[in-house]
Amino acid sequence: MTALLHDLIASFAAIGATEDGGVCRLAATALDKEARDLFLREIGNRGFVPRIDAIGNMFGVAVLEPATDEIVITGSHLDSQPTGGRYDGAYGVLAGLLAVEAIRDRCLANPGAARRNLAVANWTNEEGARFQPSLTGSSVFAGGLSLQDAHACADGDGVTLGDALVGIGYCGITPLEHRPVRYVELHVEQGDRLEQAAGDIAAVSGAWMTRKISVVFEGDYSHTGPMPMALRRDALRASARAIEALYVEVARENAGAHASAARISVYPNSPNVVAGRVRVWFEIRHEDEAVVFAISDRFLKRIERDSREIGVEISIAADERRSAPLLDPAGVELVLAVAGDLGCKALALKTITGHDALAIQKRIPASLIFVPSRGGLSHNPREFTASEALDKGYAVLVETLWRMVTTREA
Repeated sequence: MTALLHDLIASFAAIGATEDGGVCRLAATALDKEARDLFLREIGNRGFVPRIDAIGNMFGVAVLEPATDEIVITGSHLDSQPTGGRYDGAYGVLAGLLAVEAIRDRCLANPGAARRNLAVANWTNEEGARFQPSLTGSSVFAGGLSLQDAHACADGDGVTLGDALVGIGYCGITPLEHRPVRYVELHVEQGDRLEQAAGDIAAVSGAWMTRKISVVFEGDYSHTGPMPMALRRDALRASARAIEALYVEVARENAGAHASAARISVYPNSPNVVAGRVRVWFEIRHEDEAVVFAISDRFLKRIERDSREIGVEISIAADERRSAPLLDPAGVELVLAVAGDLGCKALALKTITGHDALAIQKRIPASLIFVPSRGGLSHNPREFTASEALDKGYAVLVETLWRMVTTREA
């Protein structure tokens, strides 16, 4: 079965493959459709019931106990970053697909064991690379984002997610009929803590708090040549100051926070025009919300002052605050117990980045399982997790799901 898992990962990695060995498969593009079509075939080949809801979330349902409407869901996402690797997201979807099949077969061999049903899911636009916010499909599923707002999310060309889903044929009309009671997601860590601890499995207990702030710098356009330096209102200069200020404030706090300015939009983006309008996407992360707010509040006050000094005004285009949620404690204990029973070295930790499990926790108890990432590298074509590590994660996922679908209490 694990050989099949590696074959499936390779098959999906070929869709959107880049010359440097990575994967670029943005949400609701033609390549995303190709991956979705293949996933739908894999669902059908195993005799699962396919379901696609209005935000494009895909489900493959194994009816294990027809007498109940309860269902346990496992899965992740098939969309990637522009510089994605082959494991991020796809591993959880494909391991989930095979795990559902393994448990269905195990239930057939043990009549009456199942107390609830099981499904694998592919959540829409987890990455947020083309449409913001990220975790879109899982947030709609959990009720944290309205379908209307999700459909209205627009990419850089003004195409909405709703229209893009219609364009690829995945704005569905067959939502999941069953009542979800638990969710489990298997994922590569995307950090190096497991590797540093020589661990096999991490049961994720919660997440760091994240504040994502999109700042617009408004100056004025002028010729880069004749305009006197003292009269320039250079929005790009103000944004450069702000980027450096963010790093200064993080260092000043000295609390281990992570921060970045990873996206910038410049207008008119001409080599002969002083930039009059610039938008920068900033983020600050830490497990303590107070640390995030201390850094970000100082940062905003500082860049407003610094920008005004050079004739540039700032405004906040978006200020998204993701709390530091806890995942289901019972799920953490179950994953640790399963890992121990299977002879894996396991530990509990918090995730620094977002995952669909965090969105789904708002509706039902959710669990997140990590396997090591070599060098902590992710969102990079060189992202790598050893086959043995992938296999151990798969084994833990299967046994965790088995216990969830067979126990009296969900």
